Amino acid sequence: MDRRTYLVTATGAVVALAGCSEMGGPGETDDDEDHDDGAGNGDDDHDEPETDDGEEEEDEEEETADRDLVGTYDDFEDLEPWRAFQDIGAIEADTEQYYDGSQSARLTPDSEDGQVRVRRETDEPIDVRDVAPGLAMTASDSGMVLIQLQDEDGDYVEYSQQVMDNMPLARHNFGLTRVRGDPNLEEIIVLQIIRWFGEPADEDDEAGEEMWVDDFHFVPKPDTPKVMLQFHGGYETHYEEALPRVAQYDFPATTFVPTDRLRADAAVQGDRLTEGQVEELASNGWTIGCQTANAAQAGSIGEAGAEELITGPAEWLEEEGYDDDGRFFAFPGSQYTEETYELVQDNYDLAFAGQTQSQGYASNPHLCSVVSGPTGDEGASLVEWTAEMGGITSIGFYQLEESGAIEGLESTLAALEEYSGEVDVITPGEMADEYVVE
Repeated sequence: MDRRTYLVTATGAVVALAGCSEMGGPGETDDDEDHDDGAGNGDDDHDEPETDDGEEEEDEEEETADRDLVGTYDDFEDLEPWRAFQDIGAIEADTEQYYDGSQSARLTPDSEDGQVRVRRETDEPIDVRDVAPGLAMTASDSGMVLIQLQDEDGDYVEYSQQVMDNMPLARHNFGLTRVRGDPNLEEIIVLQIIRWFGEPADEDDEAGEEMWVDDFHFVPKPDTPKVMLQFHGGYETHYEEALPRVAQYDFPATTFVPTDRLRADAAVQGDRLTEGQVEELASNGWTIGCQTANAAQAGSIGEAGAEELITGPAEWLEEEGYDDDGRFFAFPGSQYTEETYELVQDNYDLAFAGQTQSQGYASNPHLCSVVSGPTGDEGASLVEWTAEMGGITSIGFYQLEESGAIEGLESTLAALEEYSGEVDVITPGEMADEYVVE
């Protein structure tokens, strides 16, 4: 398929998944609206950058140059390079909370449409082919945040991630969800942060909605794109429907189970896995990960019982002899609170929340992204997008009762087979050990 045609069709299909209802997350990227640029007219076309097939020494020098961006690019200690684009919203220093250093940037929306756009020009053009951007952030309300990396013509790649309200100011892993035009990724000159808030700010309300950002950073992308197959909720259909299909392709997979909801045996009525079925999944090479013990989303967990619901599943897995599978956790619905997030940080090596595909290495291993609930051909679109755009995409499945959900799994598996050699299927253990950066 022609690259331009692919980008148009795949973007439309995949971005809609970023806020799908199964995840329970707030907001979606509005792919129909022109998020715009202001950097140029976008009339000129650029060829897709290609890898130099010249001498080995030149290749090594080019790879080194591409990875020079890894780490903090802007610590927001000096806000002089930043401005509110077209006076949409405002940016100011806040010395009361920060990720590192002595201040963060406080963003407040425009009073008319509840939007803020802040941008800065790079000191010199940067090459982002082998890296992905990220931010440390928190906000007064939950929503989606966008990062755009623009070239001189205003064409850009757009990364997105959810922010939860009233959380610690922490790094978030952004994923590539939109491409506008044909951006020259070797010559990026503008960085832009965009946020739509739930309601326009009230001019008479000094508090209003607000967001804080710090530590604009870059992380590497893996040389070969990665996909992770995940099954959330511990449903029996993961054994009955998913296991035989996944086994046909010999792919690794992971089930995140709410241990208090598991059934002792098939004689106990319910739609969750039995303990014996969990054992069979493990014997077939599946990783057994954890969710809250009762499958509850964080917002419904009282403070008194939070620790037991978060740590109990890992203790159960250890007692049952599942080795180090208890290192991994998935937040139900990708929802978390400050308390549950900190408990997961203290007790697990890797955790999944967030709603985006094609992230880079995890700068925050406890907020790795997962896109959930693909139906029909959407699973194949996610794999194709990852193969084309690179990065790491975790694809999560819930109940597999409806035909659309099963078709979503089947299309994912078929696409992974089609892209064998171009896309690797990995486990949480591989991600924790190989694709996390400080």
